[in-house]
Amino acid sequence: MIELKKILILAVLGGLLFGCSMPAAHKETRPSTPREDASTQLTQEGRQLLQAGNYDNAIRLLEQAVGLNPNNGQSYYYLAQAWLGKGVFPEAKEFNSLARTYLKDDPQWLMRVEKQANQIAGLE
Repeated sequence: MIELKKILILAVLGGLLFGCSMPAAHKETRPSTPREDASTQLTQEGRQLLQAGNYDNAIRLLEQAVGLNPNNGQSYYYLAQAWLGKGVFPEAKEFNSLARTYLKDDPQWLMRVEKQANQIAGLE
């Protein structure tokens, strides 16, 4: 009986120690909503149209993506790219600014946004 108590105490202490070693910044991820999924899909379709040089249809899809999920920073980035492709710099600059706002916590995307901002500034 005493052996069993020792084993249980060790097991509890081990569990506590293991639990304490978990990183404090462990972030729970939530599943995406159907609107977010649809926005992501439209953003990808818009990106493909953009790569094909079909700026007007890309803008149409990307605006729909933003309507479904206004927090989708990638949609703003690609909207800026589409307006840049059309040579409409004020809109490109505005959407680039929005992309920066929504992608500020993602270092890789933020680098892309900064590069795009420099490109816009160089063409204005």
